[in-house]
Amino acid sequence: MQPEKIGIYEIKSELGRGGMATVYRGYDPRFEREVAVKILPPELLHADPQFRTRFQREAKIIAQLEHPSIVPVYDVGETEDGKLPYFVMKYMNGGSLSERIKKGIMSVSDTARILEQIAPGLDEAHARGFIHRDLKPSNILFDSRGIPYISDFGIAKMTQSTGTMTGSGIIGTPAYMAPEQATGDAVDGRADIYALGIILFEMLTGKQPYEADTPMAVAIKHVTDPVPRILTFNPNLPADMDLIIQKAMAKSRDERFNTAVEMVQTLKEIAGDFGAEKKTATLTALRTSLKKTEIPAPKSRAPLWIAIGAILLAALGGGGYFLSSRNSPPVGIETTETSASTSVPATFTLAPTIESTLTSAPATETATLVAPTETLAPTIPLIGGADKVAFLRNNDIWIMNVDGSGLSSVTTDAREKFNVEWLPDGDTILYLTGKTVKTVNIQDQREEILTSFASAAYLEAFRISPDGQQVAISVNRELHIVPFDIGAFSANTTKADLLAMKGCLFYNEIGVKDVLWSRDGQKLAVEFSAPAGANVADTIRILDIHLCNTSEPIRLDEFPAARFQFPLEIVTIQWDGDQLFALNTNIRNNGFGDLMLYNTFTHKAQSYAPVAGNCCYRDAAFSPDGTYLIFAFQDINLGTDSPILLYYIPTGSLTTEGALELVTLPDRFFTRRNDAPLPVFRPYKP
Repeated sequence: MQPEKIGIYEIKSELGRGGMATVYRGYDPRFEREVAVKILPPELLHADPQFRTRFQREAKIIAQLEHPSIVPVYDVGETEDGKLPYFVMKYMNGGSLSERIKKGIMSVSDTARILEQIAPGLDEAHARGFIHRDLKPSNILFDSRGIPYISDFGIAKMTQSTGTMTGSGIIGTPAYMAPEQATGDAVDGRADIYALGIILFEMLTGKQPYEADTPMAVAIKHVTDPVPRILTFNPNLPADMDLIIQKAMAKSRDERFNTAVEMVQTLKEIAGDFGAEKKTATLTALRTSLKKTEIPAPKSRAPLWIAIGAILLAALGGGGYFLSSRNSPPVGIETTETSASTSVPATFTLAPTIESTLTSAPATETATLVAPTETLAPTIPLIGGADKVAFLRNNDIWIMNVDGSGLSSVTTDAREKFNVEWLPDGDTILYLTGKTVKTVNIQDQREEILTSFASAAYLEAFRISPDGQQVAISVNRELHIVPFDIGAFSANTTKADLLAMKGCLFYNEIGVKDVLWSRDGQKLAVEFSAPAGANVADTIRILDIHLCNTSEPIRLDEFPAARFQFPLEIVTIQWDGDQLFALNTNIRNNGFGDLMLYNTFTHKAQSYAPVAGNCCYRDAAFSPDGTYLIFAFQDINLGTDSPILLYYIPTGSLTTEGALELVTLPDRFFTRRNDAPLPVFRPYKP
């Protein structure tokens, strides 16, 4: 019977069931998102008294492994009765690579595109001491946008038997198992590179390089047989493709690619349009590295017959040798199947295993993780030099990692807020509400009032300089630049108080609405309100203030003015701190409109519609290094039913098809049509 809840998670349906796990589609009421809940069977607790301790230890390690191309683990725990350990992971509804391969042979360009997206995640895991050991097409999953992720890092280690003859179990799927892995030798990240080479082979041919009647026979072929020539399986491939396969699947790990990114880059250089000189250099390097291994021979610490004997002994009772002859067909999210597919070939399993994938039917397949010798800090996904984003939803501040994980609210009062920004410490967010300046700490959600200008008619900007030493304030539409001292501001509530701070600038040209700092803190972009009744837009003026203690600011540029035409209302303006400004107009729902970028070097502006050429956009913000934009989008073609979505896009790819990346948030996360997310990146500081 399907449970109604597992922990706090509401169970919606069963995605798949196998001998060692059941996967459910669940709902997380805290963050209002769908999740995949993987339940391990109670037999594991009874079979191994140390399982609970190992489960808790390994779960902590797995949860540390964060990367945009690795399926994140949101939570781990046990049911209230303590009988069922479970994982909560990101819900992947785009199927698996295994399913895509079954639909037909892939082109070299599509293959390179998919592998290019997962390669950095694999290398990052290896750099931190994590080895997958069961990388295969059914462990590469896609989200709703077709973005691939690596799944099931480390889960199998929790079910690994500890009573092996050699002290470490041999775990993996024979079809993708490196020779050193099959013979029980110690493995490193190059075992995963070997598996990636097999996946490349399979994507381009539709077949695996080694096939046999039994899983054991397949494992032995990895140790004894030469690497097959891929052109024999698909003669339509580029002639030099075989060199990549030979190197990726070299019997000696010392002869393989050192990293996944290196392998994918070589694939792109040989098959893509990188110029004849670059291709020739790549081929020469490949051929040189393969001269010693044109007829690969097994390399093992023991003679070949002993290596084969080790495989046999492990299978016959050495413990921990888990085999599965092929990928088990995944259960797609639209299917109603609740049991493992009957087309799965026979498996050879003598010890508890755990299945792979979040949306596929679990089968007797395993993965494992080599735990680091010391506790490592979690890997932080980065976009454009940022690791987190703060934004507004229903007037409250929320934060998330740049990949959409770690979503949580840090305020709950639902009072209108604006001017949201991160303070240099990285743990404090500053914002304005009414005429009050407040801060909130994201660690403990402690809120404090920094200052309040209760007698002012306007308080529209309170912007901290990049070095945290100064603050630019717009009070009553006059600009003050004064030292930023949190302790001193509680008593500074009037214009006279600010003047007494003897700041570097008091700019009383009436009409200052907003102000933005350049990256170097030497310039300001000041927005001046248009005169009442004037048929013109607000004006943005760039001022050089690096000598503001001794001389008046120098006017460097001013726009729109005579630079370009712009509708009357500028809703939001953001600056990359260098040459680019992002502005948007007001067409619908109190601020969604056209998106425009202005370049202060060329003095030209251009409108963009990166989401399929459609309107409407708001709140575009640059990443710390200026290479990415995040913006809110609302499809005008959907009318009142249009949800608010957040997108990333490389700044230089606003007209490039496929460059967009949708931020993964719960369905219809923004519940009000006129929400102003005002997202802002947190600069990453290692």
